[in-house]
Amino acid sequence: MKKIFGILLLMATTALLCGETTQERIKKYSGVNAEELIRLYDQTENSEYIRFILDNSSPNDLAVITPDYIKKNLELILKTKELKYASLYDENIFKHFVLPLRITQEPFEDWRGVFYKELFPLVKDISDIEEAAIVVNLWVLEKMTYKPTSGKDQAPLTTIKRGYGRCEEMMIIYMAAARSVGIPVRSAGTSLWNFTDSNHAWIEVWTPEGWKYLGEPADQLNKTWFTKTTERASMITSMAFGYYDGEDVIEQKDNSTEISSIKYYTDQWDKCTISVKNGSGEEVENAEVTLYAVSWGGIFPMQELKTGKGGKVNIPLGRGSVLAAAYKKDTGFGYEMLNTLSGVKEIEIVMQPGNKFKSEELNYKFQLVSQGEEKKNACKKYFEGKFDLMNDNANLKRNERLNNYKKSSEFAAYFLKSRNYKNSDEFYKEQKEFIEKCDLIGGNINEFVKVFNSTDKAPEKEKKTRLRILTDIIQNWDDKELCELPDSAAINDLVDILYEGKIFYKKNVPDTIFVKNVISPTWQGGQVVQNGWQKELYSMIKALRSSKINTTVSEVIKWADSKVTVDSNFVFYYYSCPLNPLEIINMRSVPDYYRLKLIDSALKTLGIPTRWKGEFEYYNGKEFVILEKGEDKKEAVIKENILRLSIFTDGKQVKAEPWGNFQMSELFEGKLNYYYFDGRNDSLDYILTYPEDKNKDLYIQAGIRNSNGDANVSIKPITQTEGTVRIELTTPKEYIDISGSLTDENKSKVKNYVSNLNISGSKILMISGSVPNEPTVRMSTLLNDKIEEYKTTGTQLLIFTETKDDALLKGVSMESYPVIILFDSENQIVFASKGYNMNIGDLLLKKVKKN
Repeated sequence: MKKIFGILLLMATTALLCGETTQERIKKYSGVNAEELIRLYDQTENSEYIRFILDNSSPNDLAVITPDYIKKNLELILKTKELKYASLYDENIFKHFVLPLRITQEPFEDWRGVFYKELFPLVKDISDIEEAAIVVNLWVLEKMTYKPTSGKDQAPLTTIKRGYGRCEEMMIIYMAAARSVGIPVRSAGTSLWNFTDSNHAWIEVWTPEGWKYLGEPADQLNKTWFTKTTERASMITSMAFGYYDGEDVIEQKDNSTEISSIKYYTDQWDKCTISVKNGSGEEVENAEVTLYAVSWGGIFPMQELKTGKGGKVNIPLGRGSVLAAAYKKDTGFGYEMLNTLSGVKEIEIVMQPGNKFKSEELNYKFQLVSQGEEKKNACKKYFEGKFDLMNDNANLKRNERLNNYKKSSEFAAYFLKSRNYKNSDEFYKEQKEFIEKCDLIGGNINEFVKVFNSTDKAPEKEKKTRLRILTDIIQNWDDKELCELPDSAAINDLVDILYEGKIFYKKNVPDTIFVKNVISPTWQGGQVVQNGWQKELYSMIKALRSSKINTTVSEVIKWADSKVTVDSNFVFYYYSCPLNPLEIINMRSVPDYYRLKLIDSALKTLGIPTRWKGEFEYYNGKEFVILEKGEDKKEAVIKENILRLSIFTDGKQVKAEPWGNFQMSELFEGKLNYYYFDGRNDSLDYILTYPEDKNKDLYIQAGIRNSNGDANVSIKPITQTEGTVRIELTTPKEYIDISGSLTDENKSKVKNYVSNLNISGSKILMISGSVPNEPTVRMSTLLNDKIEEYKTTGTQLLIFTETKDDALLKGVSMESYPVIILFDSENQIVFASKGYNMNIGDLLLKKVKKN
């Protein structure tokens, strides 16, 4: 959700950019580096590669990139041509999949030299590119492992500091490492799985036999925990930097190429055609076609395309269901369901002016998981007899490094000095949470210790406030941002600046608002890069601050508008880095959202609270008000509507859970997207509060899945005057249950194990493999999130980890773990599943309630 929100804000600012030369774009976006970059672009040495990089660089990257960075990276990149396997691929592959300076949307970091130095000795004698790819993957495992994190992508060196990251960050560090030693790689994945509430990103490696994929380390390519999952995907795509003319291109735009990769994962896909016509039956060219997947309680855009001549789009789709909607200004809107399981491969959408989503019930169906081992993608195995040891060794090295970062005793002492508590239970609870957060700071731990030590020596009248600010930063920032901070000097500057703001507006801003709306980020998914910009920005704007907050805000707006110009035609490219405020200023010609980020950063730096509640607001000393009133806004304070939502499933009311079984959406220019709301549960109902805007078409969506992922989704328009909404859903028929396929021996062993525990009531047994894997981490989180609800039904959650000498299950492959088994109060098996199942938490809750 966090990432989607940030992306939506960025997408709202974009439009087509055309007709500019690279030199003109450099002059427009590169600020102080423009002249040198143009000279570099015009030089003859390595001109083919330099021009490829700059021709395809996004406006964001042009605002950050320097000539020295390009030259240093290019020198290292050309060295990789000396490696044995580099002779296997041509210049086209080299330029698009080895040469690029960035991976996706992570901040720029100078990672290539660091990675080359460590990895070159490991691969210099290898001639087989697949073997080299596996060696690099083991090296990456030493540096990080999977853990769910917030949505903003982190750069590779930050990932090493933290020691973990989500799937996109695993992808980013692996691709950076592989490219540093000349292995062509590209990002792959699915924006939404469609049959489950999640997405995933991974890596494809070029080989002489074609593109192959990898995930967590394995002894061969095309072997990973999500192999079975990919067989059920609606779409799998990969990306190329620049305009790549390879096979299966879906779309080329904004200096990037999107490619369909689904053929590498399954035979169960179809070439589908969507025809778009107007009310008169004429084909509509350049209509925007959006494919929607079921996710997070409703439907979300999965793919956006444009019709070509003849009013058609052609797209490879996996077997299953998608909703397709078409829109073109002045022509209209329309939508249709496409279900390829029924053999339908073509649909026609008729657009009409004034059309919207009506009250609608959508039924999504998906193919079942195939049985048996994967044969289509079988690859050569490497390191026979040694791989498990190599994998264990990589895990041990990483864990040892991360354990050495933990310094709980020092942080506990400073937390005590920063707080006054009358309730000891409350203190110990918060201190425990604080120490757990400190354990996630990773490689920056010593930098924070230095700042705590120096802060402890501050004058007595300042010390407690400064310590409180520092502990509040740790508590309220995402650990990703804590690891982005470059050093103790940057952290110390941050504390100094926040301290001055807090003292300056002490009479105007309550402590709780200062923590929540100055120290904490404004946008959970769209905050700026925290790479040490505060001191320089503060020196630029300190003189703007006055005792009157409204006056300071007005001065900051004038200052921001003197530094940047809003470009209504700005394009946010796929290959594009996030910017800090100084880089936004250097960029000069910016989207409106970047202007807002600059103003937000400036206000927070001066100590003025801000927040986002569908509009950007600041605290004026009495209340939060809109930063800049639009022409249609009569009040500075946003009016909020209240709506009571009740959801019934199969005739019985269930708890309405935002992003679990419902969401709020807005239909804007033919796209149904997230609309800001807040609220709370009142028993099973959910009380929504949302910004009123009678000019917007708002909807409540709700959805329910079965264990196969088939879904029933309701879309209901709201009038913004109604006080209650009731939605009724029907659970699609269920198909998935592997309990019948368990061998008699395995059934007997798990029953005996559970019986010997002498635990009353129902039991959920999660069995993980002897080697930890990503799906086990994901499934553990899903089950633990529901543990209190399981307890209310008298159900216990049990976890058993297999060892090589003591295993409950025989004949189960490592990729199939974890295995989940539900037992009734008599220890009889009710249900079982294996592998990755994002719906498992809710599914088991439904089943234990039935028992």
